[in-house]
Amino acid sequence: MAAPPLTQIQDMLYKADGTPFTGSATISWRSFTAADASNIPTNQVTVQITAGLLRVRLVPTTNARETAYYIVKFNADGRTQFTELWAVPPSAVPVRVADIRIPSPPGSNVTPPPSVVQIADVMGLTEALAARPVKSVAYAPGRIAFIDAMGELAAVSGGPNDCVRANGTVGACGSAASIGFVDMETPQGAVNGVNQVFLLAQAPSPAASLHLYRNGILQKRNVDYVLSGNTITFLSVSTPQAGDELAASYRTGGQ
Repeated sequence: MAAPPLTQIQDMLYKADGTPFTGSATISWRSFTAADASNIPTNQVTVQITAGLLRVRLVPTTNARETAYYIVKFNADGRTQFTELWAVPPSAVPVRVADIRIPSPPGSNVTPPPSVVQIADVMGLTEALAARPVKSVAYAPGRIAFIDAMGELAAVSGGPNDCVRANGTVGACGSAASIGFVDMETPQGAVNGVNQVFLLAQAPSPAASLHLYRNGILQKRNVDYVLSGNTITFLSVSTPQAGDELAASYRTGGQ
């Protein structure tokens, strides 16, 4: 049996900046019966476009026994750039794309909705979606959210009067009134070049909050002195000498 007659589509395609279009065209169609009664089942074919040159031979659709047309997707840079419809007439000479391009399927008075754009068709979208946090099973509306160890959105659980910490845990809120500040207190003890032990009125809390000065010079903990509760013990090399002035600033209590 003879093959159905074909029409050659041949054209030069350019981008808007005048450079030749390079990529491919995926041409698909639904089953139809050609003018010579040849059965053309649903299928598709991909044609390469190099340096702007498009050349392909297709079965005419304008004289088919039922409504038929081609759906053409132009691809470049790894994604679909645009889609258009073709109605191919019988012709003994090559036809150009402008001669066969149609705005809507034959017999339709409305322009078809745009084709579905796949996520992979949009450059960078897959990576952008993967970078955003998603809801975990611990997510709940109406609660404070935080990013869990898996990088997912989770809800903070706790009582309405609890405080939320930076790591998403909760606990009782500390009272600002319970925090005390002591500024430039003179430690009790003989400053005579021999005595190394001095007492503060209260124990610094936390211990690291203690700033101890000797003649205006900040002393280093565990280098110049050690602290135990409210007791300061100077190391021998840093023993205050007669006439030295000592001052201590520190916090007491609170969270």
